[in-house]
Amino acid sequence: MVVELSKKQIEKGIIILVAFVLLRAIMAEIGGVSQGVQFGLHSVLFLITTFLVLSVGLVYLGFAKWIGVDMKKWWYDGKRILGDVGWGVLGSIIVFILALSIIAPITMLGFAPMSSQGTRQHLPVEYLMTVFFGLAIASFQEETIFRGFLQNVLTERFGKWQGNILQAATFSIAHIGYYTLNAWPLFLLAFILGIAFGWLKMSRGTLLAPWIAHGLFG
Repeated sequence: MVVELSKKQIEKGIIILVAFVLLRAIMAEIGGVSQGVQFGLHSVLFLITTFLVLSVGLVYLGFAKWIGVDMKKWWYDGKRILGDVGWGVLGSIIVFILALSIIAPITMLGFAPMSSQGTRQHLPVEYLMTVFFGLAIASFQEETIFRGFLQNVLTERFGKWQGNILQAATFSIAHIGYYTLNAWPLFLLAFILGIAFGWLKMSRGTLLAPWIAHGLFG
């Protein structure tokens, strides 16, 4: 479902997108996100701050209040929730397979794009933090901005698949500052997964399925 936005709404959406990319890069550097989400007071405070500033403040209030978007229409259709949940779970499996098919060969060639967290046993609270980070922070922010806003605008102008590919390319480039520039496999991965999440948005019409797939994968 493509929701037509006014020129003023699009301009405000672009401002939010740019502000998001800049703020996320700054906060990722401060919080050490490249080293993974680990349990500790610093990490908990960082996640809470990121949630309040980016998820609630910039993204939700920015689109719902400042731009005036009907977030419910973007996010779910009450008649299709169960189907969207099912597609979201299936989508998480698909993107996991895609990720393995991209990262595994590169790793075998001697490039390790992911930081190693060691083999220690993780506490249950750490898994909860990871799920919170994936669903309430990374997935909510990125699906709203890139699949909800940007893909919608680009699809309206260039067509479904053209809009999907363009938003995925922007999604990948927007990770500059969040990923180091030499971690090129992660940018490739973001592009491929951006297309997959965009396909879920195209297929289901709302953000619920890609949000679940993105959050479970992340």
